[in-house]
Amino acid sequence: MTVAPLIAMKSTKCESLEAVGKELDRRAHTYANDVDQSGRHVGYLCRAGDESPVPLEQAIERRMGELNTKRKIRDNQVRAMGFIVSSNDALDEKDAREFLDRSVQWFGARYGYENLLAAQIHLDEGTPHAHIWIAPVIHGEDGHDRLCAKELFAPDKRRKNADGKWEVTAQGTMSRLQEDFWEQVAKPYGYERPLRHELRAKGYRSLDAYKVQVGTTRALKSEIETLEGARDKAKHGAITAKRELDGLEQLRVESSVKLGAVNAKVDEKRAQAAEIDRRIAEKMAEIDRLDGEIGEKIELRNEVGDNLQREQRRLESVRQAAGRLEEDVEELESIASIVDQFDHAGRFEKRGILDEIAARCDGLRGRVEQVVEGIRGAVGRLEVAIADLARKLGPRSARMTTRALKRDLAALERDYGKDDDRSPKAR
Repeated sequence: MTVAPLIAMKSTKCESLEAVGKELDRRAHTYANDVDQSGRHVGYLCRAGDESPVPLEQAIERRMGELNTKRKIRDNQVRAMGFIVSSNDALDEKDAREFLDRSVQWFGARYGYENLLAAQIHLDEGTPHAHIWIAPVIHGEDGHDRLCAKELFAPDKRRKNADGKWEVTAQGTMSRLQEDFWEQVAKPYGYERPLRHELRAKGYRSLDAYKVQVGTTRALKSEIETLEGARDKAKHGAITAKRELDGLEQLRVESSVKLGAVNAKVDEKRAQAAEIDRRIAEKMAEIDRLDGEIGEKIELRNEVGDNLQREQRRLESVRQAAGRLEEDVEELESIASIVDQFDHAGRFEKRGILDEIAARCDGLRGRVEQVVEGIRGAVGRLEVAIADLARKLGPRSARMTTRALKRDLAALERDYGKDDDRSPKAR
């Protein structure tokens, strides 16, 4: 909705009719500074017999000659009333021309086409508008015509109220003209109902003030167009931003879903990592325990190795003792050979052989007793070492070590048993 076009009205003296007519049909430009000189103005054939628009001053003279008046028309009487209807830049040129054409037809129908003196639509200025000139003729009941502009276009009667403000006390025909024009012509084009005295108070009562208002309206229209362009651009930007925002929102939702899945996987991996950490801790504890056992075993192995070395040295000494026993056995064998000689010797020779045998046996017995004592001591120490190893190495290792030592002892005993068996025989 836009403000309704306000109809500006003016009357003209007889001496100025020619100048007004020249301005009306563009025969001259007296005050219109923004005319584009393109000749875009439309003149109306107000009478059916006219071949071209009749100039205003000729149309007035023709109409005055047609009137049937009681008395002669005075020079100071108003012969024509001019109206300006503007589109207020609310419509494009096509709709504005249609609106102004309907305005001209409305004035002709309201006041009589015979009283329509001249009409022009001007499209060559900043705002499309129409100039309409009407002869203020009233047909009396007695059949005579008379000119009375005040009766046809009387203004509203006003007076000051108790607050000192002007208020309308009686509505004149000009207010009715504005109201009827809006209802029958302007309203279908989307114009708002006019505010009568408020708008007139803004300067629409004179043509000069109207043109000032038109300039202001044009500037405002340009500003409005600029603002509308900025609004459309901002609207387009808002639509683009909305689409981008919708895309980002969709991306955010998708990312949120993916992030939820990733968080679930992260939680699962964290649980697995915690379980692995627990297992690692158990394994580290087990490793620490095994390291302790390994350390103990290494110490035990070193200790057992030392004991075995000691026992090996002791066995070596036993083997040496056994070697000495072998020497004794050889000695016994030599004694046995002497015994064989004794069996075949004579009486006197036997005494000497007996003495030699006795001497050798005495020396051998001393050495054998020393060896036996050494073996007994070694065997005692071996038994103590075996018991200690059995306690440290466990039953199985102890049994294996005991078997090996027993085999060595059995071998020694067999060797010593042979020597003992041979000794009695030697004796």
